[in-house]
Amino acid sequence: MSHCVTAAMSTQPRQIGSKAESKRDLEIRQIRLSRQSLPQHISRTTMPRQAPTRAQSFVTGVVVPLLSLCLLPVSILAVAVCLLRDRLTPRLKQTPKTQRCVIISGGRMSKGLHLARAFKRAGWKVIGVEETGWGELCPMRFSKAVDSFHLVRSPTTSFEQHKAAICAIASSHRASLFIPVSGVASSVQDAMLAEALKEHTKGVCETFIQDQETMEDLHDKDRFISLLVRLGIPTPAGTKVTDVDQAIAFFRGQTDQEPRFIIKCLGLDENRGDMTLYPLARDDEKLTRTRLALESLTTRITKRDPYVLQEFITGQEWCTHASVIDGQITSFVTCPSNDMLMTYEDATTEVIGQRAELWTRALLAKLKDGLTASGKKRRLTGHFSFDFIHSTKDDEMYPLECNARVHTAIILLPLDDIAGRYDHAAVGTLRPRPRSLPRSWIYNDLIMRYLPRIIPDSSVLSLIHPSLPACLPRDNGPRPFENPLRLRVDPSLVADDPIPFLVLWHLWWPSILLKWWWQGRRWTRLNVSTGRIFEA
Repeated sequence: MSHCVTAAMSTQPRQIGSKAESKRDLEIRQIRLSRQSLPQHISRTTMPRQAPTRAQSFVTGVVVPLLSLCLLPVSILAVAVCLLRDRLTPRLKQTPKTQRCVIISGGRMSKGLHLARAFKRAGWKVIGVEETGWGELCPMRFSKAVDSFHLVRSPTTSFEQHKAAICAIASSHRASLFIPVSGVASSVQDAMLAEALKEHTKGVCETFIQDQETMEDLHDKDRFISLLVRLGIPTPAGTKVTDVDQAIAFFRGQTDQEPRFIIKCLGLDENRGDMTLYPLARDDEKLTRTRLALESLTTRITKRDPYVLQEFITGQEWCTHASVIDGQITSFVTCPSNDMLMTYEDATTEVIGQRAELWTRALLAKLKDGLTASGKKRRLTGHFSFDFIHSTKDDEMYPLECNARVHTAIILLPLDDIAGRYDHAAVGTLRPRPRSLPRSWIYNDLIMRYLPRIIPDSSVLSLIHPSLPACLPRDNGPRPFENPLRLRVDPSLVADDPIPFLVLWHLWWPSILLKWWWQGRRWTRLNVSTGRIFEA
């Protein structure tokens, strides 16, 4: 399903050589091994993920960039073909009499680049933005769709400086629209920024995002589920906990002790993909093994890092993207999902997609009729993207969380039509074109999709990097289908703007991997589509 938010390491120093501590460490290792031995239909990924060794970090930090260098001639040939095709393809370009200006953040994300290209095709002046430390070599900076590019401080490290920079950019370029391509960590700050930007520009620059209170209701997993419960919408059972004792008390209060809950940190961390079921099977009456497992999490359960205990529902996960103006959906996409989605396959017009869209419309209608906790009318303009589980038990669509920001699934929408969906005069709902090809990233596929087929041995793959065994194909795997011969489209390679493709694969990612290797930083997995790295 941005930004780079890494897992917080909060381990306490231990007394080496203590017999009690050695026994505890042994029990923790046994628990982690038991997680890994769970059936695939229960444990889709096992957490915490193993950190790479120095040798493995060398492979990913040095050898992979060298591989990128070797593949550069292939990429140059692909870009040359695109440039030739663009030159030979006539395109009617209409330049509006008064050119409007849009600011789009998220320069290292595929969704940010997709939006920039879409607005440029519609005749807008496009201003790109990305955070310092991540945007210096990002693909958007080299896109011909961008008229001006700016680096700003991250809102999570210095909101005031970030706000001042965006306001200054909006004023200097006389922007009329700001689309924040938010990350998980900055969604609420972007909602706060919207009000400041509106006041600073005296209403000239609109921001495509919900009001702060609505954003907080949607963004926070616990508040979102509580909101749905108040609205009478079926949700998975669960609760929010701020320490291990609360979690154990919740488990012991259940009518049965059968494992049926997964845990999710309310922030973004490596436990996000953990499908281990709690309480652990065959535990004692005091749930000793479950307590030990929870206490051994990389990111501890605390008031600062609360967790949600959520009922595990067997079924396929789905994700949606929706742009909404005044409570009306102007664009919508549905596709199969998982905890690290790297292939986007359209299912918008299928039965499941139609159900997801109807669910979204029903929720928006209920939100429009209600007020925020402070009694204010909600601003239902922004992006409303949801994760669902389609239950195989009762055929119900259970919402898991809301991503109140642009979803990467937007890359399935046609570039020529997207910009019009952000206009208050928009009529109807834009969906992917019929028979749209799936989107994936070609060189990511080379390693994560095809290498495990060439070397179908988990022990060998784990020697290269601990993340690779999870990429082994499964006979009963869920959609998107993993047919290696199926035609897919790399969204970074576009005929009239191919340079970002070169930058992504042969400049930005190689520079990031080399930098992390040089700094001695290790990662467990990375997301090419969002520029997100999960630090070990």
